[in-house]
Amino acid sequence: MLRAFFGRGFIVRGPINYTTKSLRFLSTEFKDTISKSDNSTKQNIPDFKSEMEHWEKMLKRYPVLPSETSSDISYYKKFDTLPESFETTNSKDQLVLKTISDSYCELWLPFRDAPSLLNQYVNQQGEIRVGKILEDLDRLAGAIAYKHTSDIDGQIKNLVIVTAAVDRIDIHEYLDSDCIYKASGHVVHVGYSSIDISLVLNKVLSTEEGSSEKPCLTARFTMVARNRDTGKAEQINPLMLSSEKERIAFKTSELIKREKSLLNKKGLEKTPPNFVESRIMHKIWIEAKKYTNNDYNSSSMNKDFVWLDDTTMSSVHVCFPSERNIHHKVFGGFLMRVGHELAYANACMYSGANPISKSLDDFSFTKPVNVGSILRLTSQVIYSSDLDSTEQSHDDKHFQVSVKVDVLDPTKQTIETTNTFYFTFESNSPVRRVIPRTYDDMIKYIEGRRRSQIGSFISNAQQI
Repeated sequence: MLRAFFGRGFIVRGPINYTTKSLRFLSTEFKDTISKSDNSTKQNIPDFKSEMEHWEKMLKRYPVLPSETSSDISYYKKFDTLPESFETTNSKDQLVLKTISDSYCELWLPFRDAPSLLNQYVNQQGEIRVGKILEDLDRLAGAIAYKHTSDIDGQIKNLVIVTAAVDRIDIHEYLDSDCIYKASGHVVHVGYSSIDISLVLNKVLSTEEGSSEKPCLTARFTMVARNRDTGKAEQINPLMLSSEKERIAFKTSELIKREKSLLNKKGLEKTPPNFVESRIMHKIWIEAKKYTNNDYNSSSMNKDFVWLDDTTMSSVHVCFPSERNIHHKVFGGFLMRVGHELAYANACMYSGANPISKSLDDFSFTKPVNVGSILRLTSQVIYSSDLDSTEQSHDDKHFQVSVKVDVLDPTKQTIETTNTFYFTFESNSPVRRVIPRTYDDMIKYIEGRRRSQIGSFISNAQQI
């Protein structure tokens, strides 16, 4: 059995031929490793690396670098290039019919048993950082996609896999730092070059045989395959459906794709707001006009609502090589993490508390981000409720925060938007309503409303 660390705090287990059914963290072996002296640990590094050699080839080389900390050994994953000696193939005659179970992978997060791992995931409140979980989900989706596209011998073809979109991520349960979690997933739908992947994060209630699991998070990722040399779409292995449950999951993916396609065709950049949305915009304009009137009692303004443009918060990041993926672009999971962290900070300021992350709505990565780029993230609270104070008592605790990611090129002096995230949060008490006062902010408000609706549709569709 091959054992190797996959990412920070993970161990990969499986046969040499890359038909592994799981990527498991071995907490007992981890404890044994960190309890050894520094000298014995260093002596074991060459053997550990040689044992990883085949897996590094399979997943485009994931070398593990141990470094000494104040109490133990922390393991950090460093992405490297594929060795020149690694043989690939781009022959379409070698496509292999794969089953859903062939692509199954899992990652373990034993926070309860590995304090050094928990230290990398915990926030200032002692809670699990959702952004770190998003990073891990993106890595896991990539491993699943590469596993599905491998040939009959487990070798990876002459292609690259990139994250094209995230359809939906729902957080159903609070993520406790004193628990053990297992993230798992598999392919549910394939096209010519696209791969839809379903992921779930379960809380493991017992580590004994026959232990039960409780779903805490569900996610859907869309990955695409590109030819390594030409960059064009590359045909991938077809999918064989062997049960009614698998056929339903396949049809559900097609239903979600159709709904997203219809939404894109009716995008606000292409078509004006519909009748219902126009009425909402007019209603908001009337209310905003009332609040801008000099006769309005300004002392109660902050208690009733907040202007959308007053919720703006931004951050800037330089993309260092440590955040690159195996294709020398900035890792998509890194973008999701920093995006969520900014959204969370904004949500805290808006709600006046520590809100709970509930979902990440549909978004696409439209442009790759190069190492060395400067990222400018701009966050706003764009949607809370359609109703005014005369129609409800502000009992809505949910609100949506957008994060636009712009890539700044200092040499060309250009700014390009790579994507926009839409996060939904829940406060422990009713929140103020968000009111736009310009047409541009009105469009953001309607877009947030649409994202909320399509997100609910995808969540309900996955429960069919």
